[in-house]
Amino acid sequence: MSIPHTPDLENEKIESLSTQREYLNLLRLRHLQWLNDTLDADIQKVHLETAELIQKITDHYDRLLGALRSQQT
Repeated sequence: MSIPHTPDLENEKIESLSTQREYLNLLRLRHLQWLNDTLDADIQKVHLETAELIQKITDHYDRLLGALRSQQT
């Protein structure tokens, strides 16, 4: 079953992706905070790697949102 493409659906998609992107950024910042709150090098490494992975995902969201917004104009 196919859902018809409508401007409202696109706006909802962009809004949802923007909300998800904001949440990911908060999660990344939390990991960076936790990184600074521990002295254990192994745990610091995991927090840093996690923050870096989240940043990569956030970058993908930024590109996707940019492309979707440019299609609206």
